[in-house]
Amino acid sequence: MTPPKIRPLAHAEIEPHIPMLISDGFTPDIDMGEWLGAFDEETLAGFVRVFDEGGTWMLEDVYVFPEHRRRGLAAALIDEARRDRDHLWLICDDPMIGYYENLGFAVSAKEDFPAPLATLYRAKGEWPVASDHNHTAMRWSGRRA
Repeated sequence: MTPPKIRPLAHAEIEPHIPMLISDGFTPDIDMGEWLGAFDEETLAGFVRVFDEGGTWMLEDVYVFPEHRRRGLAAALIDEARRDRDHLWLICDDPMIGYYENLGFAVSAKEDFPAPLATLYRAKGEWPVASDHNHTAMRWSGRRA
């Protein structure tokens, strides 16, 4: 399989997809951080957002359109998001823990989640749990899987 073309997305490229993310339970902030898009030829196939909050890098809004799934696009997007970074955090729903562990992330104790991120996600109602399910903090610390 040919590696996907991944590049930063302009505001106008991601904006049409924000309502879909919100309807799927995501809480995207279109203006916070950098959005990266993976392309299948010229078609946007998926995206991810990475941002710095208080000196701590966070990965969020990992999404691949259904017709493009199971091709390694999410892993490629995550790999690009962690390029030139020595650490990266995420929070995920428990069923996704194994997926992220396979990419080199490790589960962290809730009390180890960095304070700037805990404050941000607490304000969104997503930390330490969402309204109807648990969230798990995971950290990648520079060691690729």
